[in-house]
Amino acid sequence: MTSFLALIGAAIIRCIGSTLRIRAVNARANYTGKNDDNVVFAFWHGDQFIPCYHHRNQQAVIMTSLSKDGAIQTGILNRLGFVTVRGSSSRGGQRALVEAVRLVKKGYSASFAIDGPKGPFHDIKPGIVFLAQKTGRPLIPVSSVSKRYKLLPKTWDKYRLPLPFSSAVVVYGEPLVIAPRETTAQAISRLGAAMEKVYEFSNRWFEFTDVTAFLDAHPRPKILIIQPSRIGDVVFTLPSLAAIRKRYPHAWIGWVVDERCATILAGNSDIDEIIIFDRSKLSPLYLWRFARALRARRIDVSIDFHGLLKSAMHVLFAGARFKIASASTNGMREMSWLFSREIKPLREGAHCVERHLAAADFLDCSISDPSFSLAVGQDEAARLSARLSSAGVSWDKPVIVVHPGGGWISRRWFPDRFAKLINRLLHETSAQIILVGGKEGGAGEQGLNTVITGMVDYPGFLDLTGALSLTELVAVLKRATVFVGNEAGPLHMATAAGTPLVAILGPTDPSRTGPFRGAAIVRHEISCQPCRNRSCKDVRCMQLITVDEVFHAVTKKLHEHTDH
Repeated sequence: MTSFLALIGAAIIRCIGSTLRIRAVNARANYTGKNDDNVVFAFWHGDQFIPCYHHRNQQAVIMTSLSKDGAIQTGILNRLGFVTVRGSSSRGGQRALVEAVRLVKKGYSASFAIDGPKGPFHDIKPGIVFLAQKTGRPLIPVSSVSKRYKLLPKTWDKYRLPLPFSSAVVVYGEPLVIAPRETTAQAISRLGAAMEKVYEFSNRWFEFTDVTAFLDAHPRPKILIIQPSRIGDVVFTLPSLAAIRKRYPHAWIGWVVDERCATILAGNSDIDEIIIFDRSKLSPLYLWRFARALRARRIDVSIDFHGLLKSAMHVLFAGARFKIASASTNGMREMSWLFSREIKPLREGAHCVERHLAAADFLDCSISDPSFSLAVGQDEAARLSARLSSAGVSWDKPVIVVHPGGGWISRRWFPDRFAKLINRLLHETSAQIILVGGKEGGAGEQGLNTVITGMVDYPGFLDLTGALSLTELVAVLKRATVFVGNEAGPLHMATAAGTPLVAILGPTDPSRTGPFRGAAIVRHEISCQPCRNRSCKDVRCMQLITVDEVFHAVTKKLHEHTDH
């Protein structure tokens, strides 16, 4: 009869379990299976249905009592692929614990109903502490609940039987390691606090509507930043990243970015994972695989900082529970507002950095002191410094970085004027000039350097157009005395790097997309500004800017550096 009841019980669990839509929260690969990273799961007796089904056929060790009910439970668990040891806190527990210790040391994970077979309700028994302390394996608090369930009111453990075809969640808390000299009382106190935290969170899972409350309660929430392209746009988002990381240090933060901008984020300690969307591999199959991989990360909160159809596609792929978005430079466009909740800027006419920070503010982050983070490894910086020194650059003299390019043709000051500026700086100051650029945006910068270098006839000039990676450019900017250039990615990188800079601006509004702070801006106001005409033939706004104006702005920055 015992065997028959066990067979029926296992069949019921498999039948109901197969209909459940279970979401694992804060799961890790080493939580399951028999391997060198085995762990000890801790769960309440009344919530054992979902974790037992979810971890079936993984050969985890589990204790069952020596009672008749325990014999039936043993048969059920064996049929579900668990390794059972017989004993409990009331009878045969010591022998069972010794056997469990042996198996865990051998490489098995273990599972414990930590309030025992008879309770009291949520009263932790010391056996699990003994096991974790003797084996040195981490304790993993586990709690689970289904959206629809039948509460068995006459059971001491308030057993909740999930109803078929219900959504369910199983939450894993952060690992607890029991120190060799930690007392049982201390360990139980720590485990009890952790268990209550995951228990409360799992029981509120289907009720959460407030994103900040959700993030605070979550043991390790997953936040996805979506800002795929444009160097300047990526840089504009960095202060929001820093604010979110500071507010939610326990969170996993990923960032979806195109391959051409990914190196800007390399080494950033605020990011747990850089997820590269490679445009060169674009195809229906690539999109399907990318979407599948992104969905598998189980994102909790997605933040669209781009506000275009492309970023909305990533929002759709991620399928986060909460989807918010920055109003970006010109608000959400291309129907991206259909996929995320737009967070309006805190004031009209706000800079793009501040517009992004409104999303961080919505998440209860402090935004009073925005900070940028551009990382450069010490070894890479040292190699670049040696490379520039061998090319004749002396760091004992001022170094001016000049960027004549930019994605919009209408944002570019003229090559002959850049050449005149460079000649004058080389002739009238002790500064050295480094020319930088690459292929950026819709219009390549290659060829600008050829025009400019053909007009420069003084020593102390180094053309590095197309010769620097974005990380190397950051390293140069961090050491440069002054940066001078058009509105483009390198100018915003200079802002983030803290480089004194002179911005040559034309058609756009500097209060919205210009350098965020600390720049000398050379610009003439005319009636048609601001505009978004990328290929304007007139460009009067740029025509009005003279070499004298830019020269004086640069030399003023040089003097400020010298005085400092």
